[in-house]
Amino acid sequence: MVPDEYVQALCKEIIFRLKQYNVHTLKTIYIGGGTPSLLSKNQLNEIVTGIKAAAALSDGYEFTIEVNPDDITEELLDDFESIGVTRISCGIQSMNKASLNYVGRRASYEQNINALQLMKNKWKGQLSVDVICGLPEETESSFILGLQKLLEFSPDHISMYSLTVEDETPLGKQVSKGALEIDYDFQDDLWLKGREFLRKNNYSHYEVSNFSKNGMECKHNLAYWKHKSYIGVGSGGCGTVYDDSGCGYRWTNKADINGYINCWKNDNFLNDDFIEAEEIEKDVSLFEFFMMGFRKLSGITDYEYYDVFKEKLPEDKIHIFNKWKKQNLLDITPEGSTIRYKLNDDGILLLNRFLEELL
Repeated sequence: MVPDEYVQALCKEIIFRLKQYNVHTLKTIYIGGGTPSLLSKNQLNEIVTGIKAAAALSDGYEFTIEVNPDDITEELLDDFESIGVTRISCGIQSMNKASLNYVGRRASYEQNINALQLMKNKWKGQLSVDVICGLPEETESSFILGLQKLLEFSPDHISMYSLTVEDETPLGKQVSKGALEIDYDFQDDLWLKGREFLRKNNYSHYEVSNFSKNGMECKHNLAYWKHKSYIGVGSGGCGTVYDDSGCGYRWTNKADINGYINCWKNDNFLNDDFIEAEEIEKDVSLFEFFMMGFRKLSGITDYEYYDVFKEKLPEDKIHIFNKWKKQNLLDITPEGSTIRYKLNDDGILLLNRFLEELL
């Protein structure tokens, strides 16, 4: 369970941050990281009450909470609905029994199915699920069959990631010992086949790793990709606030729950020992604008650039855009008084190379 003292500290920071940055209205709320579904109904109520005491929720607001499949119950879904959650993000990861067993996932295939069935029958809001390409024991056939099974439950949004192996995980240790070999070419091919399958089933590929039904894109993540300010709170939480020139200030709370509780219990709101902060200079902000903007399949416009930095899109960037257009990797489309630049299906696969050249 989550300590009540942590929730109290979290509420203090929410109120402080919203007041500090003069935020009166929220368009999105996202409760993620760790296992938010372990919060009790009273704790969830306390958090939402704290948010609403500090800021109003806009019309059509999006409120997402992350869950593990094995935490899903009818009571939990009722709790989410009662506090105004509009969107669930569920970490399915795989619909292949052998893969789930190999990586030691908490939720089994049967628990995935039970959770998906319960949400399909009971949940009235949006549903997003995560899947990973190329887990051990996965084949092309099992992966596509898994996606096919997943679509029987009609999720509104699907995040599809390639497997990332981190050194300190059990999987990473097996790789480092030579007990397991990851075929990254197979992963890439599997992802492309997954993209083709999802598109054929009316899921729009709107960001590097994200697909959605029409109008069901994640508003919260789009704010990151559109270079908007966001308030991040909690142990390990990160927030960034931009000024009128596109420069900004970013803070990251250290991932120490006891330290976090003590910091806010003692009203030590800006404890330099607990918060890592940095000024985001223009060159860094420019990099992040292009890096995040071109993750979207819709790319960027010259108006969006001007709106952030109050200056015209630099000629050297336009020169690179034109170069990639000649290579049939980027589309340039006039839209009224603005121009849109976006990587096409082939170009988005070379995003890192594009960014290296652009920046």
